[in-house]
Amino acid sequence: MTLMHFFKPHCLFSSMIALTSLMSGTAFSGSTLDLNSQRELYDQAQQLLDENKVDEFKKLRKKIAAYPLTPYVDYRSFLVDLGDKPPLAVQVFIDSHATFPFSYRIRAPYLDALAAKEKWSTLLAFQKYEPNDELYRCHYYNAHYQTGHRDVAFKGAKQLWLSGNSIADACDPLFSAWEQQGGLTDDWVLKRMLLAFDKRNLTLMKYLQKKLKLEKSLLIAQSMLDLYANPDQVITFAKHNVNDDFHQQLVQFSLEKLARKDAALAQGVYQSLLEGKVLSGEPSQKLADYIARRLLDSKDELLMTWRDNVIAQSSNNTLKELRIRLALQAADWRGLQYWIEQLPAKKQSSIRWQYWLARAEIELGNTSKGMQRLQSIVGQRNFYSVAAATVVKQSINYPTSSIELNVTLLKPHQTTLTRIQELIDRDKITAAKSEWRWLLERVSEPEKEMLAAYAASQNWHHLTVTASIAAKMWDNTQLRFPLAHQWWFNFYGQKHGIDPIMLMSLARQESGMDVEAQSPVGARGIMQIMPRTASYTAKKYQLTYNGEDELYQVGKNIEIGSHYLNGLLEQYDNNRIFAFAAYNAGPSRVNQWREKTQGKLDAYAFIEAIPFKETRGYVQNILMFELYYRDLMGVEGQFLNANEIDTKY
Repeated sequence: MTLMHFFKPHCLFSSMIALTSLMSGTAFSGSTLDLNSQRELYDQAQQLLDENKVDEFKKLRKKIAAYPLTPYVDYRSFLVDLGDKPPLAVQVFIDSHATFPFSYRIRAPYLDALAAKEKWSTLLAFQKYEPNDELYRCHYYNAHYQTGHRDVAFKGAKQLWLSGNSIADACDPLFSAWEQQGGLTDDWVLKRMLLAFDKRNLTLMKYLQKKLKLEKSLLIAQSMLDLYANPDQVITFAKHNVNDDFHQQLVQFSLEKLARKDAALAQGVYQSLLEGKVLSGEPSQKLADYIARRLLDSKDELLMTWRDNVIAQSSNNTLKELRIRLALQAADWRGLQYWIEQLPAKKQSSIRWQYWLARAEIELGNTSKGMQRLQSIVGQRNFYSVAAATVVKQSINYPTSSIELNVTLLKPHQTTLTRIQELIDRDKITAAKSEWRWLLERVSEPEKEMLAAYAASQNWHHLTVTASIAAKMWDNTQLRFPLAHQWWFNFYGQKHGIDPIMLMSLARQESGMDVEAQSPVGARGIMQIMPRTASYTAKKYQLTYNGEDELYQVGKNIEIGSHYLNGLLEQYDNNRIFAFAAYNAGPSRVNQWREKTQGKLDAYAFIEAIPFKETRGYVQNILMFELYYRDLMGVEGQFLNANEIDTKY
């Protein structure tokens, strides 16, 4: 059972400067009743806009002029009939609301509205430069065509056309005009087919084939489709076609596709093409790197030799680091040393590789040199520095810093801070986070630091984390690691026999203490639980669970997350390294990695050998976060427990 440390009430600052000086003059006037009344009127204003009753909204608007969130309904009302507004009015609105995150968002709907109404001159009067987003580049260059600027329009059409992915429908009129003027030749179609090949977009390749006119072009297109289906035929193709840039790229993409399917076969084809002088120079090395990467798991002696020769000649440091981890995975200390020494000097000097170079030296008998190297990296705020301290048997130390809250520095932003507080009070957390990010983008570095301290004073846990990161306050562990939701972590820690610090550290890694976090793949809440995992866990442990929306409730999320983590700890004999890796990447992958290492490694080597960069960093971070939390709370503990140290990985 894990040693448990239950939280006690904790104040971030031993003494807190009074916040009244900051808030005076910023909070909207009136009693609590007045505030509640303004909130009700604000909600009515939102409802009127939902019903498109703009005139009634304007009458009500006067009553909430002092309410902090009123600019949000002003924004919504401004969007009504947006396409009929002149560019100057829109720009004035943007400029006058520059402290609001919605100020920069208004450009997109305005351009959409102008394009829908075909107000091309107005669009160009507003959008004076090429946008970044593809859709609005389509609008921009189509507007140039519609207003007679054909040279500009068709230059933009060429840039937009060269994509291996589908392009926004808004570009269709521009492409049609370009084609009618004779600009969209077969050469342009074949260039895009080649890009689609690289992007593995067979549907687009077939669509583009239908646009070809010349017999010669159709033959090339069919060759491309044949190679896409049978990339092993690339040698035959290369022998019977001109070795120009286009065909070299097609050969390269075909070989890459073959390597994804059969790396050993791709290596043989590559050698044949190299000997036939079809491949040469930098593209040849990049292609060799691509194949070598897919041969990292090969057990064939000849292929392994070829792979290692390629990697040794490569300038691809990522590939070399993968080879280092392959040596580590096999406990090949001499190989580990050799491959680290193949890195550029700057890379070699990183704390990570200095640690592993020292470990290799010790394993190979040069203990004195290895211990000296480890000694040189002790005392830094870094996972490998801590690992070095455990090897040389020194106490773990790292630099820390602190900051005192000075509200005077934040007075220019008091209106925004009041607005954020009201958004939080109204449970509009997404909008509050957006306001906070927008504020952080506009302030100086000292102000960012002070905003982090201010957020901590308000118990805005996630906002404290984001501000401390924005300010690069890496040594200020007090702000980077807020003691959030302690009651829940205590409760479920005690229930499962899990150290609450472990739960808190995992939550800090998963979400930065954001209770409403949602990942691109759908993980939700403070412990970032997938809905499927939540359903599985609730069923397994007979927990009440009413759907994925409950994962945004702190208590429910920690309940389910702690049950799931506890199950992983039980599965892996209380080994946090395995449990954390499984929480991130899944138990099946952890089991696969263990099969590869075959009990040849210690804890640190196993972590380094994890092939997924995200999971490797994930495990390291949580172990470090536990260290920081223990130090912040004055709790004794070991970086790795006895079981984790003794386990053969």
